[in-house]
Amino acid sequence: FGFSPYCRYLWDCLLFPTYSGLVSGVAAGYFFRVMISEGNSCAEPRVCGLGLASAFGLGAEAHVSGVRQGLQVLKPLKELWGAGHPWGDVRSGWIPERGMLCSRRNGPASQLALLLARQAVEEAGWGPHELEDAALVVGSSRGNASGWLSPWPGRRPMKILAVPNSLHSELASCVSIELGIHGPYHVLASGCAAGLDAVGMAGMLMRQGVVKRALAVGLDLPLCRELLGTYWASGMLSRNGVNDPYGSGADGMCISEGGAAVALEMSAEPGIHLRDYVVNSDAFSPLGMPPDGKRLAELLERVLKGWDGRVPLTVCPHASGTAGNALSERNALELVFGRDSLPDLRMMKPWTGHAIGGSGILELALMLAFVREGSLPPNPGWVSSPCGGAVPAAETALEGERLLVKSAASMGGHNVVLSLSVNA
Repeated sequence: FGFSPYCRYLWDCLLFPTYSGLVSGVAAGYFFRVMISEGNSCAEPRVCGLGLASAFGLGAEAHVSGVRQGLQVLKPLKELWGAGHPWGDVRSGWIPERGMLCSRRNGPASQLALLLARQAVEEAGWGPHELEDAALVVGSSRGNASGWLSPWPGRRPMKILAVPNSLHSELASCVSIELGIHGPYHVLASGCAAGLDAVGMAGMLMRQGVVKRALAVGLDLPLCRELLGTYWASGMLSRNGVNDPYGSGADGMCISEGGAAVALEMSAEPGIHLRDYVVNSDAFSPLGMPPDGKRLAELLERVLKGWDGRVPLTVCPHASGTAGNALSERNALELVFGRDSLPDLRMMKPWTGHAIGGSGILELALMLAFVREGSLPPNPGWVSSPCGGAVPAAETALEGERLLVKSAASMGGHNVVLSLSVNA
C-alpha cells in the first residue's frame, strides 16, 4: 500500500529511522535532531519573509527603527488599564494598534496570528498557488486566554463562535481559512519555547519532504488580569521593572505582548537558512530550571558540532529575567565556552519584554530583520553579560558568513536550540 507524504512523515517519526530524522539517547536525557536527507543536501529551509508585532508596533521596519532609536517601550500597566489596578506599576509592553486585534469572528490572539502571517506572506511574495499546499505551524503558550477569561476591550464577539474563540487551534485554523492554506497545520503549546519550536517543526516538515514551503507563527497576549495574577503569585513577575536578565537587580519577567511569523521555502540560494533544531527535557521541576545547565549545554554542543571558529558565532539566549534561568544559562554557557571566552551575545527581551510563547520567534525575527540589512542588533546599554564584562551595545556590521544560535526554555523543563547560517 502507498503512503501520502504526510503519512510518511508521521510513520518516520514513529519508527525513528536514520532516514532524515534521528532520535538518540544522550546521558540521562534525549535529544531530537532533524537532519537534511541526502537527496536534499543542496537545498535547505530559507527564510523568505518575516512578520513582527510588539510594543514597537507592527512590522519589521517599526522594530528595526525602534531599536536603532533606542526606544524603551516597556511602561507601567496603568497606562494601558488605568489607575487602581493591583499590577498597575508593573512594567510591560503592549501592541499599540489595539483596534487591529479586535475581530468579531476571530479571538484576539487568532487575529494577531493572522496579522503576523499576512506580513510574512507578503514579504515572501506568496500567492494562492504557493499557499495552497504550504504547512502552517503555530506556537502559543496562552492561546486565546485573553478575550476568553476576561473580555477584550472594544471587541464585540459573535456568540455563535464562542467555542472556536476559546480554542488554541483557532490560532492556526484562522490563518488557514483566511489565507487558503490547505497543507497540514499544527499548534504547539510548549510554554515559552512554543514559537521557536514552531520554526523548528516547520523546518522538519520541509526536510521530511512533506512540503516545500512552511509558515511558522508564534505569539502571546498575556496581559489579562487572570493570567498576570498567576505569574504574580508564583513570584515570576518583575516587581521592580529592571529588564536586565543577568543583572543583579533583575527580579523576574517583564511580561509583554508580542509575536512573529517566519516564512520558509526550500532553496539553495544564498541567504538565511535553518540548520539544526534540537530539543530535550530537564525532567527536574514544574517551575524551576536545574542550576547546572547541563541539558541546555548538551543542545548547544550539538548545534556547534563541527563548528571550528572560522565562521563568527552569535548567540541569542532565552534570558527570561528570573534568577533560576540566569543561573542555569550562565552555567550552560560556561560549560560550553568557558567563563572567559563567551561568544558574541545578543539579548532581545530587554528590548521587547518577555512575550511568553511568542518570545523565541519574536527575538529570532528581530535578529533576522537586522541581519537582512547586513548587521546585528545592539544590546541595550543597560544589559549585563551573564559572566561579567560588557556586551555589544552598538549595531554590528556583518561581513561574510555567520552562525546564529537561538535558545528558548519553558517551565517544566523543555529546552530548544535552533541554529541558522547566514551567507550574504
